[in-house]
Amino acid sequence: MSFADILSACFGGGGGSAASNSPQYNLREAPFLSPDDAAQMPLDTFLERSLISGPSAAQNTDAFMAIYKKHLEGGADPIHVFSVIQRNLGQLAANDVDAGTTYWACQMLGLLVHANQGSGYAPPAMPAGSYAQALASGNEKLPEPVAYRPPPHKVSDSDIYIRSYFFPSEESFSALINFIGSAKSTLDICVFNITDNDVTRAIADAKHRGVDVRIITDDEQLKCQGNDVERMRDQYGIPFKTDTDTSKFMHSKFAIIDRRAVWSGSYNWTVSARRSNNESAICTNDPNTAQSYCEEFEKLWDQF
Repeated sequence: MSFADILSACFGGGGGSAASNSPQYNLREAPFLSPDDAAQMPLDTFLERSLISGPSAAQNTDAFMAIYKKHLEGGADPIHVFSVIQRNLGQLAANDVDAGTTYWACQMLGLLVHANQGSGYAPPAMPAGSYAQALASGNEKLPEPVAYRPPPHKVSDSDIYIRSYFFPSEESFSALINFIGSAKSTLDICVFNITDNDVTRAIADAKHRGVDVRIITDDEQLKCQGNDVERMRDQYGIPFKTDTDTSKFMHSKFAIIDRRAVWSGSYNWTVSARRSNNESAICTNDPNTAQSYCEEFEKLWDQF
């Protein structure tokens, strides 16, 4: 049995319709990803986006498994695949318990694949003085188990970072979706235009999670075909404000989550910016920067 066959057996696919093999999920709870878009992605981007958009993959199991198996049978490194899956599942975990469960599940799947392929895999040696070694040796004086700490799976709030992203790039777009998805209490958005339905779904999902969402946008852009701002107000109750001077643009493009991290740059939240334009953006949780953007957002919110 090949590596691809093992994963297919574990996760489904290969016979039957998606409707019969998979539960029906509410697609508003995760960004939508079509099989056509997924088929155009490089391996790492496909893994990340399909995990973020899990319900989409679950409802199109056969199509997504075919794409996945094509990557695997094309010579993908199993160790690298597991590493990418484990890292992204850890980032999507709602808490440390889920992260620890995900980590252990990945280890068990990894051992299963190694054992099936007859690779001679051996578990790592037990550290001297560890609880496991004492138990295996029959030592009656077992040391107290060390409190479990899950492996690091995301940057903690205390670590200062600044990251740069460039478009067109599905990897950079996934970073934006992750950024929106990491909001816990507030999501303040100030952008020229929003027409990308995947972004809209991510914003709606934040609202569904109980995040307080506000949007500032340009008044003229509300009239553009495909603009989602008014629809988000009508369908999800997300408030928005616009500038009122038709001779000027509200041309800022930034967002703030939880008043602690900022996404900012030339990137408009549109399909053309995502897939065609040369755009750039940065993401940072530098406290001074976040505070400055918070003050700017509140100033514009009061002004409009």
